[in-house]
Amino acid sequence: MAAVAGRQLFVGNLPYVVGWQDLKDLFRQAGTVVRADVVASPAGRSRGFGTVLFQTAEEAQAAISMFNDYEWNGRKIEVREDRGPSAAVAQPPIAIGNAPVLNGNTNANPTVNVRALYVGNIPYSAGWQDLKDLFRQAGNVVRADVPSDFQGRSKGFGTIVMGTVDEARKAMTVLNNYEWSGRRIEVREDRTFVEGGAPARPFNNNGGPAPVVNNVNVSAPLPPANGSTAGRQLFVGNLPFMVQWQELKDLFREAGNVQRADVAMDNQGRSRGYGQVVMGTVEEAEAAIKLLNGKDVQGRVIEVREDKFAAEGGPAAGGTQVFVGNLPYSVRWQDLKDLFRPHGLNPIHADVMAEPGTGRSKGCGIVRFSTPEEAERAVQEANGSNVNGRNVVVRLDKFAA
Repeated sequence: MAAVAGRQLFVGNLPYVVGWQDLKDLFRQAGTVVRADVVASPAGRSRGFGTVLFQTAEEAQAAISMFNDYEWNGRKIEVREDRGPSAAVAQPPIAIGNAPVLNGNTNANPTVNVRALYVGNIPYSAGWQDLKDLFRQAGNVVRADVPSDFQGRSKGFGTIVMGTVDEARKAMTVLNNYEWSGRRIEVREDRTFVEGGAPARPFNNNGGPAPVVNNVNVSAPLPPANGSTAGRQLFVGNLPFMVQWQELKDLFREAGNVQRADVAMDNQGRSRGYGQVVMGTVEEAEAAIKLLNGKDVQGRVIEVREDKFAAEGGPAAGGTQVFVGNLPYSVRWQDLKDLFRPHGLNPIHADVMAEPGTGRSKGCGIVRFSTPEEAERAVQEANGSNVNGRNVVVRLDKFAA
């Protein structure tokens, strides 16, 4: 990879509503932007700064002259050469014998009860191999994952499955708050991981960060065999626009087992301020309504009610569902939805098929649209699209119920 010295810029004091696309669009006025990133917290919220990589050092200098102290949405942004570490991966902390680990977190009592860990705020240049190498110092790493979007960009977080719970605890003690390529990573228990569990159905509905994904509590009643969500699916309105599906799911866990949570997005990937939650049972859904309807969430009073238009788990209307094949194994259901949004399409449902027991992607999935016309457009416009170096196959799903 070509050196980024002189070509990469740090951009500070960004408005919190600005995404990487907006940043890239602004800086295109100065030249060819190779990449733009807005640094986000583990919850997906902007931290108010980012980086822009230009094709040449001359374009980078032009951007500094043009945009340093530029007023954007009422904030004067700072633009300068990025002086941060250029190495893709920093050296791991060093432990000698029983001595304390250097550069690590000395918290001796982490709360970890499973083998799986969530790792947030990792450098965007770090891949799953780098993550695995870093955590090997704590013990045997069974699996490491770094999710990426449909353009192949890291989402800035990952997951680790260690050989034992004790090794997971050690990893959290050693590496939580560890500085990696100028970023302080967060290491905590992966709350979506279920030891030894298997998906209740062949689709991995909630994708999410866990490498072994099973969002079904194995002690809870399974959903009806026909997949109906009647009485279990809830509409959630007046959501803060910063709330993501993970936070929505965490909120509703107070009422019971959450099978799936979705936040509706527009064609540009922005929240529409409402979503859906599928609970494990009708009783849990009723409990969620009583507990959460009228609750204040980040200054907004949310509405929770039964979704009387629920069709999420039911049969698809004829001609509205497409099959998507040859997917990269890193693609999750959210990425699958995002694949169609640049075409002006807004999928109502997407699933990536997963291997029972491991949660690993099978490399294919399904996407459902509101009308047969949208599904036909999806086939015509997205079939053959390049996703992370693979040309995906999009066709009408002739096996849809």
